[in-house]
Amino acid sequence: MTDRQIALVTGATSGIGWAVALELARRGWQVVGVGRAQDRLAALAEALDGAGQGLGHVTQAADVSKPGDMDRIAALMREIGQVDLLIASAVYGRESADSLPPRTHDLSLAEWQKSIDVNLHGVVLADHAVLPLMREAGFGDIVHIGSSITPHGMKGQALAPAYCATKFALAALGREMARELEDEGILVRTIFPGTVETPLIEGTALAGPFGGTMSPESFAVALVGLIELGLEMALPDPHLLPMPRARAAQT
Repeated sequence: MTDRQIALVTGATSGIGWAVALELARRGWQVVGVGRAQDRLAALAEALDGAGQGLGHVTQAADVSKPGDMDRIAALMREIGQVDLLIASAVYGRESADSLPPRTHDLSLAEWQKSIDVNLHGVVLADHAVLPLMREAGFGDIVHIGSSITPHGMKGQALAPAYCATKFALAALGREMARELEDEGILVRTIFPGTVETPLIEGTALAGPFGGTMSPESFAVALVGLIELGLEMALPDPHLLPMPRARAAQT
């Protein structure tokens, strides 16, 4: 064990994962950043060192949907010997660059399966990679990145069937795990962001219901702040929603 706080961030080579990893580094966390995009890992390593030098950050190529890859991540964390925080932010949204995700009747079985493999199985595999160390230590913080889907919470969103289905399932998983692990000193939280400006929603109509979007950096500051403030308290189902553009322009 070290005096340093250590965080594992999946999906760290893009979007929310990238922004949260850098914000953690800025606040003095040692970050283990995991992503599939090998060409982005070098950029991530450089950015992490720039945000928090001398903290021993690690970047590792891995696909969260592949058990063998996540076994390697579990072994890496065991070698490091400590993990205080997991940010499970890897996500799969769509194959095409169309402005709308496919309707249910146009959704291929392969795309449906990919969504489940990454958005749901990938989270469970990430949880399995950190839970042995957290249970041994008697503390830990697991954060699943869900989705609010609409400004009124998880009410569903037309034209995003696989994404919505996996995010609903993720919410149920988090609530069950929170009850299972609270007596062992491990927090499990699912955070429900509104539309964040990431490659997942770029060029789509998914930002429409909120009337505005959040930058990944703004979301990361809010999320890490919640994590650090809430280490000794429950934060059930927090929704972080963007301000509508018209209201935001007036402030």
